Amino acid sequence: MFENAIRLGTIAGIRIGVHYTWFVIFLLLSATLYGSFTYQHPDWNSVVALFTAVITALVFFASIVLHELGHSIVAIRRGISVRSITLFIFGGVAQTEKEADTAQTEFLVAIAGPLVSILLAGLFYLCSVWLAPINEIAAEAFDWLATINLMVAVFNMVPGFPLDGGRVFRALVWGVSGDATKGMRWAVFAGRAVAYLLMGLGAIIALQTSLINGIWFIGIGWFLLISAQASGQSFTVSRVFSRTVARDLMDRDVPVVASGVSIAEWVEDYVFGKGARAFLVTEQQDIVGLVTLSDCNKIPREEWANTAVKMVMTPVGQLQTVKADTDINAVLQLMAAQSLNQVPVIEDSAIVGWIDRDRLIKILKLHTEAGA
Repeated sequence: MFENAIRLGTIAGIRIGVHYTWFVIFLLLSATLYGSFTYQHPDWNSVVALFTAVITALVFFASIVLHELGHSIVAIRRGISVRSITLFIFGGVAQTEKEADTAQTEFLVAIAGPLVSILLAGLFYLCSVWLAPINEIAAEAFDWLATINLMVAVFNMVPGFPLDGGRVFRALVWGVSGDATKGMRWAVFAGRAVAYLLMGLGAIIALQTSLINGIWFIGIGWFLLISAQASGQSFTVSRVFSRTVARDLMDRDVPVVASGVSIAEWVEDYVFGKGARAFLVTEQQDIVGLVTLSDCNKIPREEWANTAVKMVMTPVGQLQTVKADTDINAVLQLMAAQSLNQVPVIEDSAIVGWIDRDRLIKILKLHTEAGA
């Protein structure tokens, strides 16, 4: 979701960016603050009120970055690499290379963000008190920032995954039971419960008081529900494929087609005949590329009979490949990042098989049905 975020810079080696959805919430928040400031202080100049609203909104989002940096710095110190922090419509998210490997690490990383928000709330409150007799405008802005950061800390401590409180809850269950899977299962269950509660509350608010506020609650609940389910699935994938390398799961019986076979013949006799949508292309016993059904779209259908598969294949030198001893979770990350369905596996400088997405999904389903 966040691959195309606009990059703002780097802090402590962590890429900071904003997703395009962030601009929506930034404009909404700035407009809300402007309306609040002008309503509570009708004597304020409209330009001053607007400027104050925009700056206050920017400082708030800077606070969200600091919140995520709190998580990230602790994660890095506990041996977890952090790729990026991205601001989007529902706040901010830090993207890590892996999950915590102990309950203690999970707890420390999770609690760091809310602690940062609480510290910021205290700092902004002190600034508000200090500036009250000096500058009413600045004092008002800092007072709002103190309140909203405290709210961020409190909301994030709700015990529903993937909120920080859900991660703390997971760490506690994990620590007491000694079972990381049990901790994740209970945390995801709590996350779903919180999500449904927020969506239900949003529906009531939309029907009885404010349509916009109700939709906002429903949106947050929906996002938490999707995130909880995705996190649970990601954990299952990591658990099932832990200590597994490409060699263990690659398919050695890979379908092949000669480079001179026409697209029409390949589709009719090979794809339909074998029920496979991708083939390695060979030429004089050497693998020279990979062809998929989507590659056929490069050529008009009426030309398929006169066009060889080698004309539309991806040459072997341009293929994304992995070594046989590559961790399977790293392979999955590559497949997700590049939207790949097959990844050839290299051993001793030769392609010896491939990792197929459908095969991995079948393996996951079998593990899920077996409760493993």
